[in-house]
Amino acid sequence: MDPVLVLGGCRGLGHHIIKQLLDTKKALDVTAFDVRSDVNRVPGAKYIEGSITSEKDVRSVLETVKPKVIMHTVSPQLMGQKNTQKLYEDINTVKALVYTSSSSVIHNNITDLVEATEEGRLFYWPEQTEFYSHTKAMAEDLIQGANQHNGLFTTRLRGTGRMRFQIGDGTKLFDMTYIGNFAHAHILAAEALLRDSDGRADRDGPLKVNGEAFVITNDDHWPFWDLFRAIAAEAGHPVSKDKVTVVPTSVYYALAVIGEWVVWVFSLGSKESNINRRMVKYLTMTRTFDISKAKERLGYRPQVGMQEGIKRAVQYYLEHESDKKSN
Repeated sequence: MDPVLVLGGCRGLGHHIIKQLLDTKKALDVTAFDVRSDVNRVPGAKYIEGSITSEKDVRSVLETVKPKVIMHTVSPQLMGQKNTQKLYEDINTVKALVYTSSSSVIHNNITDLVEATEEGRLFYWPEQTEFYSHTKAMAEDLIQGANQHNGLFTTRLRGTGRMRFQIGDGTKLFDMTYIGNFAHAHILAAEALLRDSDGRADRDGPLKVNGEAFVITNDDHWPFWDLFRAIAAEAGHPVSKDKVTVVPTSVYYALAVIGEWVVWVFSLGSKESNINRRMVKYLTMTRTFDISKAKERLGYRPQVGMQEGIKRAVQYYLEHESDKKSN
């Protein structure tokens, strides 16, 4: 794959991608591009500081690295379409671009998602109630438009997931993704794009990867509140189900409405309540996905199960919180 450029390489997902690339020796020339390069460093990787929102910085890192593969893991601000397309046209040495999107692009945050696939249509503002998801959908359109342009092959990966009480009956199922599994999917996607670009695969056939979107999960539906209780237990705060206070959805919804109005009144409309109706809906809906497409075309299988993923994530968090306090 050399050379590989990981945009957002010092953040959680980018860090995992770089570590897996170097550990598996699927790439030896790996550069991280991020606004801060002093965190989450991996021995053997190169680091360049800059902002994805700066055309000058982006052009500079492309000219310096001359990447064959780009992993775009940053959640960027909305960029002008004209400038963004011009940047893609200038990346004429790149063969593979893997863009980190979100499963929320096909969800309006109102209806349940049950075994949803990549075929669902994209939602845009204002029909899309979360502006973050709107910008992700627009970015997907740009990435899709750049596919097979000047020899560039692109694909989009959609990740999922982003106590002594629970809202609702706790039966709603949710899909999450351990970050290491998501990183693994990025590497599989890059390898598949390179096969497409080199003519080693039927790039326009039924199993093509370029120009496609793939949902990546742990392939293990969990009741939403069970997940958070498992996290709490791993952190040393187990809660038995018989001690859980169940707050009816209607009651919490009413509290959210009151909270929204109180914050709006006292801030003169300048602030939004942290407890709001959108959050209540999000915490009480079914949100599951069918990842058959990723299994079939990328050969993706979760490398780390949910329980082990929770253990690793909590241990990482506790260790780093301890380091912060000691410093």
